[in-house]
Amino acid sequence: MSAIAPSKQTYAREVENTDTLRGCAALFFRFPTPRVLALKILAFIIARPFLDPLTYMDAVFVGAVAIWWPFQEWLLHWKMLHFKPFKLGPFTIDPYMSKKHRYHHRHPWLLETTFLPTESFYVLVPLHIGLWWWLSPTQGLAATGIIAFATAALIYEWVHYLTHTPYRPRSAYYRWIWRNHRLHHFKNEHYWHSFTAPFLDVALGTGPSAKSVETSDTCLTLGVDDEF
Repeated sequence: MSAIAPSKQTYAREVENTDTLRGCAALFFRFPTPRVLALKILAFIIARPFLDPLTYMDAVFVGAVAIWWPFQEWLLHWKMLHFKPFKLGPFTIDPYMSKKHRYHHRHPWLLETTFLPTESFYVLVPLHIGLWWWLSPTQGLAATGIIAFATAALIYEWVHYLTHTPYRPRSAYYRWIWRNHRLHHFKNEHYWHSFTAPFLDVALGTGPSAKSVETSDTCLTLGVDDEF
């Protein structure tokens, strides 16, 4: 097995109560990235009142993150996570996140693969905080931006994780997400790239009717012959 394989092997179907939302939530917070994101959000919510006063700009920052996140999510999934390795002289260009995502497609029911890779995540957290602190006009707005972005990341982690558990959708919106993501994994990997905003796939031409799309024979491999 590849060295990038997760060290733990958790299959939701083997864990009691993962067909319920409460059971899925209890299992979700056993994984490191949700815990770190939740602590990050809590820490900056506590710190925010001790920084600058809230203004309309805080709402602008939150709104900007809410608009940007679905586009980022869709674009990174399409372009980076499904990046195909290529040779550049003696070197093979194959980003780590792309390798991890191929492993996820090979093992869609392995829950460790549904989360942001911890190796990258622990680098991104301080980088993310530092960039907000450096680029924001005030410390208060930096904290607001960090809270908003980390919350969006936690929602993404939750939704993606949930689609790989036995929990069945209740709401119409989650049924839409659930169906699209299952189609992406088992019908055709070239479509349905959004994780939390399926309407974006419709708007950007990657959310066709399932009946109009041929079943792909590379859903599991993404067209790359890895030794997984």
